[in-house]
Amino acid sequence: MRIEHQITQGQLKEGAVCFFYEGESKTLGEKPSGKMITDSDACCFVYLFEDGEDYRYIHFTKEVWPLMQQLVEAEEDPILECTDCTIELTGFTEELTMLIFNIEGNGNYGETFMLAVEQAFEKTLKQTS
Repeated sequence: MRIEHQITQGQLKEGAVCFFYEGESKTLGEKPSGKMITDSDACCFVYLFEDGEDYRYIHFTKEVWPLMQQLVEAEEDPILECTDCTIELTGFTEELTMLIFNIEGNGNYGETFMLAVEQAFEKTLKQTS
């Protein structure tokens, strides 16, 4: 069974981007995988947590994409604040940056998702043009 969690809130805290998860860390899986994929139907970036031989899926909704843009600019990984601890999401920003450039102009992700990503991360995409 695929276990999914949603991240819809975050903020800058002492210069670091922090996302909020309203549950305990144990519900996320054993550890951050350092891998990210997309769910273009749900219009989300998805960070993976390892859970034995399976993954758990952390969906980052459009509400937090502005903070994700700040991560790309700063080239730093974010912190996930759970109710019981904080976890650094290793590899998050590197994976996100790779996906942004892969999605640009790529209709395989679906036009709606592609255009949303191009708009939200326009500053990043323009910097390398």
